[in-house]
Amino acid sequence: MKTNVNRKAGFTLIELLVVIAIIALLVGILLPALARARASARQLTCSTRVRNIVQACVTWANSNKEQYPLPSIIDRNNTTLPPSANPATNPSPAKDNTGNILSVLIWNQALVPEVVVSPSEVNSSIRQDNEYKFQRPTVTGSPNDGTQANWDPQFSGSIGDTNRRVPSAGIGNTSYAHAPALNVRSNARLSRWSNTFGSNEAVWGNRGPQFASPATYSSTTYGTAATNPLANNGSWTLATGATGATSNTLLIHGGRQTWEGNIGYNDGRVNFENRADPTEITYRRASATSSNNATLPDNFFVNELDETNPVGTTFLSGTNNFLQIWSNVLTVSTTETVSATFFPD
Repeated sequence: MKTNVNRKAGFTLIELLVVIAIIALLVGILLPALARARASARQLTCSTRVRNIVQACVTWANSNKEQYPLPSIIDRNNTTLPPSANPATNPSPAKDNTGNILSVLIWNQALVPEVVVSPSEVNSSIRQDNEYKFQRPTVTGSPNDGTQANWDPQFSGSIGDTNRRVPSAGIGNTSYAHAPALNVRSNARLSRWSNTFGSNEAVWGNRGPQFASPATYSSTTYGTAATNPLANNGSWTLATGATGATSNTLLIHGGRQTWEGNIGYNDGRVNFENRADPTEITYRRASATSSNNATLPDNFFVNELDETNPVGTTFLSGTNNFLQIWSNVLTVSTTETVSATFFPD
């Protein structure tokens, strides 16, 4: 009598290798597509966050004579930050930095701390403030216990802020740069810090790298340039080093050598720009003549010399776009000569 034994058929080694090869091929095809999809989703979320910040400023302006937040005016009674030890050389506009501006909007519940950090942030020292104090914040040096504060002054706009919550850690709480909001007469760009509906006026956006010649950089004149380079169709060259060619800002939405990012304008729209000087956003170059009548692409992160700023000795002189994260603002004389620290990343 014969017994029939049913044996289960299995993969041969060759068949198994073929299956593995097919799976590896599919993974190789799908992973880049998934990575692009994730990057696109982060970019869209980042765009929404820039729009939220712009809209928060507009909402504030609707109740404040069309002016975006100016902490120096809001805290004129010094209940949030102490007055300067020497008001003649360091008056209240020193309060008008990125951290205080965003903290005002968070305090008034127009924003939450999460919104002011990009989902594409690549700098580990920039992170959400999970300790924001909506009641009785620490106001060291102010003549009260925090009960009359107008915002949490320890919210950090920049890693370089001296009044941040954890000074030794070097932590910043926002990814986004903005137009100069210093409340001094010498700030030619202050008019843009309001609800103007200007379609070419960049007011908030992803921060950017430093650019090279003919620009010069220092704590007080960062970005000042004699002209926008006319060679290479007027395109800018990245500065060398960690704040230029290898800047963290290039990796937020762009590539290893190019900046891309979300820019919010005063008309309420947010554009994803694929270069720091888009051709449709222009300025008129200083000292233009009939033979040199140049209207050039405006670099968001460079203080080019325009027709209103032929000298260009400070970053407040021009009226073209200039977005930075601002900290350690200091008025160094009664003539309102202002210095500030720009956050190079």
